[in-house]
Formats: sequence, C-alpha cells, structure tokens
Amino acid sequence: MCLAVAGKIIELDEHNAVVDIEGNRLNVSTILVPDAKLNDYVMVHTGFAISKLTEEDYAEHQRLMEEIDRYARQALERES
Repeated sequence: MCLAVAGKIIELDEHNAVVDIEGNRLNVSTILVPDAKLNDYVMVHTGFAISKLTEEDYAEHQRLMEEIDRYARQALERES
C-alpha cells in the first residue's frame, strides 16, 4: 500500500518546492504538477507533488489523518 500526504507549498523555485507537512519541511519535485504555485496545497508521494488540492480537500485530508491516528492509538492501548 502506498501513502501520499498533503502539505502546503511554502517555497517554490522552478520545478522544486519546499512543502510544509505537519510542521515538517520536505523538498519536493513539482515536475508532475507544473501549474503548482506558492501556497498551493499538494499531495506528496516519494518526493513528488502528484496533485493539487483545494483548501477544502486539504482540510478533509487532515481530518481523516487525525481520525486514523486516533483509531490507531486506541488499538494500541487495547493491546497493552
């Protein structure tokens, strides 16, 4: 299974960007999303921005990731 994560472009230089993902900065290629702009939200997989997101899609992604994290923590607590 592959996982892409969402983040916000905070620096952009030609086909390279710095994307903020939960406070972590990741160097990402934007060659697959040539219309990406500063402050856009993007999905990132293996060092590449693979698609742009609307602000609403980004918020939904964050909500779902928090829900997954909550369920995973509950499962771990039950195993302890």
